[in-house]
Amino acid sequence: MHDNGKWPALDGVRGVAILLVLGQHAPTRPFINGFVGVTVFFCLSGYLITGLLVRELQTGTIDVRSFYRRRAARLYPALVAVAAVTIVVLLVGRHDLSVGQVLAPAGAAATYTTSLFDWAGHPFATQDYFNYTWTLSVEEQFYLLWPFALLWGYRRSPRLFAALTVSLIGITLAIDLVLGLGQQILFDQHEYVGTDTNALPILVGSLLAMVVQNGWLSGAVGRVAPFAMLALALLLGLAYRNDTYHTSLVIVAGTVLTLVMLTGAVTQPGSAVGSLLASGPMRWLGERSYSIYLWNVLARIAILNLFGHSVLGDVVWVAVFVALAEASFRFVERPLRVRLAQRSGARGQATCVVSPR
Repeated sequence: MHDNGKWPALDGVRGVAILLVLGQHAPTRPFINGFVGVTVFFCLSGYLITGLLVRELQTGTIDVRSFYRRRAARLYPALVAVAAVTIVVLLVGRHDLSVGQVLAPAGAAATYTTSLFDWAGHPFATQDYFNYTWTLSVEEQFYLLWPFALLWGYRRSPRLFAALTVSLIGITLAIDLVLGLGQQILFDQHEYVGTDTNALPILVGSLLAMVVQNGWLSGAVGRVAPFAMLALALLLGLAYRNDTYHTSLVIVAGTVLTLVMLTGAVTQPGSAVGSLLASGPMRWLGERSYSIYLWNVLARIAILNLFGHSVLGDVVWVAVFVALAEASFRFVERPLRVRLAQRSGARGQATCVVSPR
């Protein structure tokens, strides 16, 4: 396994994910099922993070404290900036909300608990302003435990731990299928924001990292890789469908397709899909995907109030969030990430979010 610095196509995978999310967030909403982009983010995150941790184990042990410091350095600068601006916007423009109603979701975003409130059926009064941080919550809840699981299991026996990961994948897959096929309801928050339902793509990405890192199943991986471009096309088709009421099934389908696309990007970087994902525009999007993910929602709310669901709204919205995300990336996210990482003792190690991250 190579890190993101050696595989530019992985930034392109982030680019695909953020494009799918943006397709759902756009005022005219060309993608109904942009939720599939979150699944792409999660699968890529599992691949990158687990790969980094496995490499640490192969050279010694996991420095858990350094790992969490790197995560904080990666996530918090841009998140705090967006949260601060959002708080000001709400306090100034939403007089129907109390100070507590504004600060509570900001606190949940900062502590990665937004998904737990949504899952329990207690969404915040601010609604879209902070609800998008549920994805960060799911991811960080997973990584709160995963390094310790690797320390406990992978260090003892990589193959047995991989088998345990396969078992966990089977459990999460069963949960998703039961929820998706066995419930006659309109919408289930558990399906959409549940840590267990969304663990499937993270675990699958993690398993792929172990397989690639150890050179297991190279023949099977090689046979899957040529279908990466088809998987990318099918991801776009899946996002176009309206499966709002079957989100757990979207997670399953999106995970399978992302696994195939990611396998192709990693094992055949010179292929058509590898070249596409490693192209300049896709890498640019991928590098800024976290900032774009954070800022586009605030921009969307403002643009909808001004232009409604119109093509003009789409154009203005893109211009606004690109400007905000670029400024955030250059002047907040990147410099503070480097500074905080240096203080934590990290030596150029990359992390991934969903985002993001």
